[in-house]
Amino acid sequence: MKHKEKLENKIKKRGKLERKVLVTMLIIFVIAITSTMTAIFMGFYDEKVEEIRKDMTINASLIQAALSKPLEDKDYSDMSIDEMNKMVDQMTSYGEFVDDWLENGKNDHYDYVKDNLTDSIKEDEYDDIFIYKPKLDENGEIKNDMVIVMDVPKNGDSEYDLGDDFGESRAFETVKKVYETNEAVALEKTAINESGFVLVAYAPVRYSDGTVCAVAGIEYSAFRIVLAVFKDYSVILFNTLLNYILFWAIAYIFIKVRVVKPVNTISAHMNKFVSNKETLEYEPITDIHTNDEVEQIADDFNSLAQSVIDYTKNLELKTSEEQRLKLDLDVANQMRRVVSSEITYPAFPERSDFDMFASLGHTMYNKCSFFNYFFTKTDHLFIVLGESLGSSLASMVFSILSVSYIKSFANTGAAPCKIAFDTNNQLCSNEKKDSEMTVGAVIVDIDLSTGLMRYVNAGMPPILIKKPGEDYAPDKASQPFCLGQMRGIAFEQQTIQLSQGSTVLFTSYGVTEMSNDNGKKYGLERLVGRMNSISGSVYALNDTLKALEDDLEKYRGSAEVSMDTAVVAFRYFG
Repeated sequence: MKHKEKLENKIKKRGKLERKVLVTMLIIFVIAITSTMTAIFMGFYDEKVEEIRKDMTINASLIQAALSKPLEDKDYSDMSIDEMNKMVDQMTSYGEFVDDWLENGKNDHYDYVKDNLTDSIKEDEYDDIFIYKPKLDENGEIKNDMVIVMDVPKNGDSEYDLGDDFGESRAFETVKKVYETNEAVALEKTAINESGFVLVAYAPVRYSDGTVCAVAGIEYSAFRIVLAVFKDYSVILFNTLLNYILFWAIAYIFIKVRVVKPVNTISAHMNKFVSNKETLEYEPITDIHTNDEVEQIADDFNSLAQSVIDYTKNLELKTSEEQRLKLDLDVANQMRRVVSSEITYPAFPERSDFDMFASLGHTMYNKCSFFNYFFTKTDHLFIVLGESLGSSLASMVFSILSVSYIKSFANTGAAPCKIAFDTNNQLCSNEKKDSEMTVGAVIVDIDLSTGLMRYVNAGMPPILIKKPGEDYAPDKASQPFCLGQMRGIAFEQQTIQLSQGSTVLFTSYGVTEMSNDNGKKYGLERLVGRMNSISGSVYALNDTLKALEDDLEKYRGSAEVSMDTAVVAFRYFG
């Protein structure tokens, strides 16, 4: 019971993966909600702008009504027809009033119009209503030089007065259009002036004969449009935000329960088993029931741990070298079965977009090479080829730990460089008494829908790439460090665009470092030359690997086998 409490406390302390998942999901959430809310808001904003533009165009045209003279307070019953017509002409002579003000100055009618426009601003919540008259050049054409007739801002304190020069206007082309068409028009885009961002509409002020005399304008603050959108559509925006928060919370809880917690549990059990290899203190993992790869890793570890314990117990009873060797080989085979994928080909008979074969030969008791493949998404195939670099059972267990980390991080959607970085840090956090407890690995992510291959080479031989119509050539990417060697290493990620018929070959050091009877190594140069020779007469991947295996056996002769050989060939069809 006491031991179980200690184990649970250790699991609780392992929060790095959970923090990374939380931070990643928060970043994704912020980006998603920001873009979605912005898109929804801009849609509502555009609708509101169009609505206000129409109202402003109408109201700009109605400014002429404010220029009408009020009826005098007198008896009109005795007024003749001529007098009535003259009075109507005076009431509706808008343009004539403008010219009279500019020539003779303000009068009671000017103050009357200004009061009417002030009432309009308060009623319609506009920011400014103004009238100005363009100057004419020597040819009688309007020019970009305005004279203020009237300016009625919302705050009632205008810096312009009758007859002031306004100068050039950014909206001159629109003013010119009003003169030419004699129709009201609103700017299509938000303008900017001293007041900030505004919507502006213009309408003609006409003489009594219908020709344009001046231009009336209305300004409406864009900021108040934003407030109006929030006011009118607050329920929709709030519900969208609430749904996103709910979705994020559910997704986070799901990932935490289905991925983070099981991975931390497996890691704690593995660390305890590796750090207590002398006593082989072991507690089976029984509380993971995810029905996926995570549960399979837990089951594989249980099987592996029990095999190691059985091996150790049996080793004490076996005295002959032959019996010990047999037990070593049995454990190595068990290791390989746990860490490697089943070698049945074709690997995915239902897939026609790629072909893949592997060869794992010379299973040894002091080294362990492995090959694993799995899908994280429908079109994302991961290939992992590696080998433990130590020569102890703990090093073999370290290989299992490495593959479990790689699979777990791959299933979060991380790129190979991030998978290598996080796996390396997790391995470096383990208690290691054996300095050789490191693992070399090639981590490959292939997008089968596009042919884009991303990979990281962490301490393994260069991969060979053959494009259609070309020879095999080694990739020149560096292989700086193995996994578990040094904490905080940033692994370089390579990207290759595969075309139809492209072939990629991955090997362990058991191939390039294989020695013959004279002690000479097989080497990368011979491997490249042999693969180009084979490709000239053989196309099928299984026949290609068989030809390479035969050449390796022939080259080795009677020399002692010192390392595993692992070869994986992948061909992309698209």
